[in-house]
Amino acid sequence: MMPEIEIIHCDALPPEQELSSILTQYYDLIVQRMGAMGLSIDPAAPQSALAEFWANAGDYLPPNGCLLLARDENGQIVGCGMLKRLDRETGELKRVFVTEAARGTGTGRRLIETREEAARAMGLKRLVADTLTPNVEMRSLYPKLGFTEVQTPLKTTSYLDQPMLRPHMHFFVKNIG
Repeated sequence: MMPEIEIIHCDALPPEQELSSILTQYYDLIVQRMGAMGLSIDPAAPQSALAEFWANAGDYLPPNGCLLLARDENGQIVGCGMLKRLDRETGELKRVFVTEAARGTGTGRRLIETREEAARAMGLKRLVADTLTPNVEMRSLYPKLGFTEVQTPLKTTSYLDQPMLRPHMHFFVKNIG
């Protein structure tokens, strides 16, 4: 039996410890995958990424962003997804993550679809996303949800902030308006 998972829109930041817990799992997975690609990663990278998130957390709240949490029937966070406005018409999907326990439940799909609805409500016309080569889950899911992979690099947040990742990045676009 599939667990019941609720997607919650955050109008304010959730408690720091609670959100940091799911983001730490996300960053740990990204660092693990980067290491598997042969990249040399600073052991402090997950903590640095978390600090960078908190320094810019307001970017993911209304009116120019959207922060979603997925909670199981016990109220535990089992996933997250964020959206931020890049310009008047473009939003960027960020930090979609689903815990191992919630994978296969459709939670990742719902996190993307719910952010797409939020983007339309914000008046955005286009969504962009990037992911790394070993993130086969997202590279498979985005096209199923109508995103097109593009070969030309997009100036996403990760593209601008993490130049060493550029050779390993895949970019996706979806027109929504």
